[in-house]
Amino acid sequence: MTLSNVLSQRFSTGEASPTIKISNLVTWLTALIILLALVATSIGLFWQDEGNLFSFNTLRGDTVSIVGRGLYRYDTTLMAMGFKAGDAVTLILGIPTLIFSLLRYRHGSVKGGLLLAGTLAYFLYNYCSMAFGAAYNHLFLVYVVLMSASLFGLILTLMSFDLATLPAHFSAHLPRRNIGIYSIVSGIVLLLIWPVLSIIPALVEGKAPPEVWSYTTVITYAIDMGIVAPALIAAGVMLLHRNPLGYLLSSILLVFTVMLGTNLLTAGTLQMLAGFIDMPQFIGFVASFAILTLYAIWFTLALFRNLSDEISHEA
Repeated sequence: MTLSNVLSQRFSTGEASPTIKISNLVTWLTALIILLALVATSIGLFWQDEGNLFSFNTLRGDTVSIVGRGLYRYDTTLMAMGFKAGDAVTLILGIPTLIFSLLRYRHGSVKGGLLLAGTLAYFLYNYCSMAFGAAYNHLFLVYVVLMSASLFGLILTLMSFDLATLPAHFSAHLPRRNIGIYSIVSGIVLLLIWPVLSIIPALVEGKAPPEVWSYTTVITYAIDMGIVAPALIAAGVMLLHRNPLGYLLSSILLVFTVMLGTNLLTAGTLQMLAGFIDMPQFIGFVASFAILTLYAIWFTLALFRNLSDEISHEA
């Protein structure tokens, strides 16, 4: 059962809320994302041309294994498996949730709008990573369009909300404090995990982190530490202070964390089973994200359970 199936049981079918204004451009951008993501994920998962695994000497003198076939033919075997896992999660979870949330958004649902924004944030992260992080392939232009459409779709969706009235849609039973603390802790963990487990040890040894492989840098580190972690911390702090923007960002980031966490857990599990990462690496990198993702699922369900498309008089 996908997140959208679970949340659909919490959604009402009432009239459009004055808290959200429907944007036709959001609809068109989201439809474009759905179409191109179907193409990108299907080709990434199922297209396999002729070719064989080969070794490659990197700029730093290391030897890595390159896939040599399929869409990710110029990526390392570890990264290609991660990209395929991401394609699977996007196809099975991301796209259906995007469709469902868009339909609810089109009906003026506050819940649908928040779910849509969170899903667009995931698509932005995913295809920003693909456009900048994957070895150049035939879908590069598709990644760029998906990244751009997700960015502007997210911005326009955020602009759809009336922040002044948004907090009144949450009931007094919302675990606001717990969600705020979780968001801050998640941001701090994300801010520290890459330096502690990878970057600083590599600096001490005077070399690049092993995750660089055949690439020039690690895009994930830059996005996580430079954008996602500060956003989580800021959202948590604002929610604890009952800032209306905190309600908006915390809701979106919870949905985003559930989807991204599912992506990372799927990739990490497959990489461990294939022998690309050992158990200590799995525990260090994957288990911590598993804990954060489980909490994100719990708090996401709690949030939508205490969110109404109509203004609550309990808040």
